[in-house]
Amino acid sequence: MLTTFASADAATAQRWADRTWIEAVREIYWGKFMAESDQAVIQVKKDLEGKPGDKLTYYLTRKLSGAGVTGDAVLEGNEEQMTVYTDSLTLDQVRNAVRLGGRLSERRTAFDQRTNAKSVLKMWLAEYIDDDIFTQFDASPTDVQFAGSASSIATIVTTDTLTVSRIEGLVARAQKASPKIWPVRVDEGDYYVLATHVDVGYDLRQSTQWLDASQEAGPRDYSKNQLFTGRLGVVGGCVVHAHEKVPIATNYGAAGNLTGASMPFLGRQAGCFAWGSRPEWWEKEFDYGAQIGFAIGAIWKFRKSVFNAADHSVIVLRAFRTSN
Repeated sequence: MLTTFASADAATAQRWADRTWIEAVREIYWGKFMAESDQAVIQVKKDLEGKPGDKLTYYLTRKLSGAGVTGDAVLEGNEEQMTVYTDSLTLDQVRNAVRLGGRLSERRTAFDQRTNAKSVLKMWLAEYIDDDIFTQFDASPTDVQFAGSASSIATIVTTDTLTVSRIEGLVARAQKASPKIWPVRVDEGDYYVLATHVDVGYDLRQSTQWLDASQEAGPRDYSKNQLFTGRLGVVGGCVVHAHEKVPIATNYGAAGNLTGASMPFLGRQAGCFAWGSRPEWWEKEFDYGAQIGFAIGAIWKFRKSVFNAADHSVIVLRAFRTSN
């Protein structure tokens, strides 16, 4: 079948843009943790979508800690001061494109180039966004913990792997933190998220504790909440996931020759994601219509939530990993 080379009309291009938007968002790994609600791990803000301006400021109000007054005690003049922290992000644009060969080379192609271009570009955008989120969660962490008995990267040894008890320890740390790291509420349950590297997930599943612990009861219907989609298991109120893009290292240990991973443990509102414009699709002809190019772009920004110079709802766990 000969590929049609003509550029799409405006209506067709818009349909392709809409499809690309939907499919690209579905491909984003972190999409399952995103929602407009403040109950999400990553809160999505649409304040700037389709509007002028490129900077978004968002707020965190600390819970009140005072005792209040009782009985007939006077409240006026004894009000409690609210503590409000702010953070902000600035939108940026990212684009990429593919340019096809001439008509002669297209005659040798047995598939729809427009469909193929859409597929590779939407995947590129999704991976670009995922890479950025993984990188930011690991950047300059203010709360770093270690697996096993390690207390630093240099003291990590091969037995300092991720275990069920270490996950339970992270949950306890989050609950006692000041300010508290709040879990995500799903039905009647509260859950944190730990994104492990796939190698660490392998190590974890070798633990004799894992099989029983990972069968912990969760919501009545896991399928109703994406938080659980693709999970390794649920341990002590923590949904454990694994992904190959989790930051890894090869310089752990005293000699700097051990493989490791740096994994984000997350609670509610750990990050903020803002759209300035949804992913757009462009087509352009070159050389009097003999060649055609396809492009994708979006205006967006992700930022790890940092309030009062401290990460909010993020603990980074570093552990040895078996390099498979």
